[in-house]
Amino acid sequence: MDEQELMVQRFLDQDLTPDERVAFLQTVDADSSLRRTWLNLEMVVAEAAQLPRITPSAKFMSQLKAKVASPPRSLWDRMRAAITVPRTLEWNLGGAMAAACVAVVVMAGVVKMVPERILEVPVVATPVQTIAANTNREFKVFVRLVLLQPGAQSVSVAGDFNGWNPEQTKLERSEGGMWTATIPLKPGRYQYMFVIDGKQWIADPLADEASGDGFGSENAVLDVSI
Repeated sequence: MDEQELMVQRFLDQDLTPDERVAFLQTVDADSSLRRTWLNLEMVVAEAAQLPRITPSAKFMSQLKAKVASPPRSLWDRMRAAITVPRTLEWNLGGAMAAACVAVVVMAGVVKMVPERILEVPVVATPVQTIAANTNREFKVFVRLVLLQPGAQSVSVAGDFNGWNPEQTKLERSEGGMWTATIPLKPGRYQYMFVIDGKQWIADPLADEASGDGFGSENAVLDVSI
């Protein structure tokens, strides 16, 4: 991972200081390839946040625990382990005679004892849950808009995608006076402008292209493609 990729990762993780965030945005403004890489990663983060999370059922968890748990030991296994486990004993004549008597009694009981039958219970495997993609859903691309305005009290965006209504799409403020918004758009070409404090309209300084609005000003142009 080079230095630029590391800066993008730290920016997405909100791990940059205010000064570093300003420097990063200035670098993005000057480097179109870095800006495209950054926006693509932002889209991946936004898509991943919308993926459904499947919680295993209580039945599945109980079956899983039953599969990984150690099988119960039979009485025969327990007695054999008690006899065969090595131990350090201090022997004397009286202790040796007592131990011999105990061994005779134990062996006599073992001969008469019938080993326990182990009952095998089949475990029904839970089918793997699959997520079917809705192929009829209209494909959209998540686009992240960014504006550096430390002195602004509110920032919104108006454009072709929301009927030029700044009340429809608000930007959120983060550290360093940076305002951001992630919006889903269908592939196409859009014109838009930022609205600062509800009255000042400005074009996006990070936009790759601008177009005249017919009133002497220019709108930012956004090309959304798959």
